Amino acid sequence: MYRDLDRRLLQALQEDGRASLRELAQRLGVSSVTVRKHLRHLQERGVIRRFKPVLDYEKLGFPITTITQIKAKGNRIPEIVRALKQDECLTHVYEITGEFDILVIGKFKDQESMNREIKRLLSHPAIEETNTSVVLSVVKEDAEIYP
Repeated sequence: MYRDLDRRLLQALQEDGRASLRELAQRLGVSSVTVRKHLRHLQERGVIRRFKPVLDYEKLGFPITTITQIKAKGNRIPEIVRALKQDECLTHVYEITGEFDILVIGKFKDQESMNREIKRLLSHPAIEETNTSVVLSVVKEDAEIYP
């Protein structure tokens, strides 16, 4: 029964991250103490890094989503990534393989703020090239993965 408890606990948390220990214990058929112990272990191992809400960006006033690929000049990827991490309109920053070096996902209130961000990126001295796509429709976002 405990063999797959961590997996089932993660699945339950992804479905309802606000569930109490008691609710989780009832759902999983174990004691609250067992759930607490497994939860603490998952946090200590870094499997669970934090608890946070899943946001609906459109309802928050950010209806525009962009995906931008960035090509760095020389070996300046770390410099660019440090700067991008601080940008509040970017929700994701990835170092990637392939023709481009970095991929970022941004959320914007309007076309004007999106254009400003793209122009700002293009003006960065360590960025050689960008390729930006505007998302037409969000089909799947914040998907759960069950280990």
